[in-house]
Amino acid sequence: MKKRVLALILSSMMVCSLTACGGNKSSKDAGSSESTTVASENKTTAGSETSAETTETVESDKSDVSSVMVYYGWGNDDEEKYTSEIFCPEGAAFGESTLQIYEEDGSVMTVEVDDEVNEYSATSRMHWHRDAYNNEPVAYPIIAQLYFDGEVDAETAAENSGCSQVVTPLGFKWEGHDVIMIETKYTFMDYGEQTELFVGVEYDLDYWKAEEGTGEIKDLTTKALFGFDMYSYGMDELTQDQCAWIIGELFGVDSGIENPFTANDGESAAPVVNVSTGELLGTWLERDSDWEDTYIFNADGTGVLISGPEYPFTFTVSSDVLTLTYDEEDIEDFTISVNGDLLTMIDRFGNELLLDKQVIQSEETEEPEEAEVTSETDSGNPYVKEVLGTWVDEESGYQETFTFKADGTGMYSYVDGELYEFPITYDFLRSDYLEFFYEDGSEGGFVIRIEGDTMYVTNDSVIDMPLVRQ
Repeated sequence: MKKRVLALILSSMMVCSLTACGGNKSSKDAGSSESTTVASENKTTAGSETSAETTETVESDKSDVSSVMVYYGWGNDDEEKYTSEIFCPEGAAFGESTLQIYEEDGSVMTVEVDDEVNEYSATSRMHWHRDAYNNEPVAYPIIAQLYFDGEVDAETAAENSGCSQVVTPLGFKWEGHDVIMIETKYTFMDYGEQTELFVGVEYDLDYWKAEEGTGEIKDLTTKALFGFDMYSYGMDELTQDQCAWIIGELFGVDSGIENPFTANDGESAAPVVNVSTGELLGTWLERDSDWEDTYIFNADGTGVLISGPEYPFTFTVSSDVLTLTYDEEDIEDFTISVNGDLLTMIDRFGNELLLDKQVIQSEETEEPEEAEVTSETDSGNPYVKEVLGTWVDEESGYQETFTFKADGTGMYSYVDGELYEFPITYDFLRSDYLEFFYEDGSEGGFVIRIEGDTMYVTNDSVIDMPLVRQ
């Protein structure tokens, strides 16, 4: 299989360099035309000198585009099997990059939508089983590890703690697959608690691999997820009903839910606030409690009330009702709401309990007594220094080059008849993940591994692509 040029690496992180589909999808017969297409896209999407003809294409009227075709397969010849129509939700708009690539190529691999009024965005995403990564943990995200394997590997656990996941069926289907909501939480070293909200479907992915040594092509099948990462950039997190309605709009199917963003006309009752199970997970301390009453909610649906003695329970959440079931079927119901680190619980008698979320720190992770850590180098990351210099992809034919300077600036360039250069700034998102930004605000990134004078880069698009130090 021919390696893709480095420009394709950026597709998973850069808003403005989404890989084109159409007649250029990866296949067993992929040739030089694929690389040419990718390099051509980068000239227009990274903000460089574009021709007048390209500019006219980008500036054409796209206001009437209500749907796009998305390709969510990988490495097989049956393109139609993984090509589907995605619709723009009411009140939202497709991202400019999505529209540009769709207009040029007739389909896209990444769909972005944004609703500025209701303050949410959704970006399509594919997650594959570990098989498709040659069983290597690198670039295998936490959501896929927890969903397909039920746990994270040791390498991931070393940098992330408190990994948990809640999978909620939404009660309807898309193309024969059950639509589910997956809420994944973990605490990323140095960056605090992270929450990822994915809504989509599980499906069988046909792909292929070339056998090492013989080069024989093998057709394989593994489990995969396709759907959308959903983000709220407003004050409130997205509710289950909101996610279900958004994905129903995107997939063009009936979710059974009316638009939850529609403004209340003042005559109907206030809508019920849906609380997801994931919002409850953790330890909560009741304010003004003589016994320092503490509720602990675990990802497996168990928990405990500590009020002097300990009272184990199981729990469920339906809309805004929390049901606790203790031993001997003793049941207690609360109406609840979660606002950041504040949990409000109202019992059947109208008594209100206010609880604050607790941050539990183990002794092993206490702050060292030495001076404050001021850089990745101080924290023991060798890549901060090792990455400095100029690195070139010598295999693609485009001389794609990254230069990293000690002040956090650099340059990305490639040659396609003439030299194209784009200034960047960069930083380490974690010890082995390098993230960089272009002047137009677009971004990219990859996992790195440096061995001698070769840097291997990996993300959702390529694995261990070599860049040689100059």
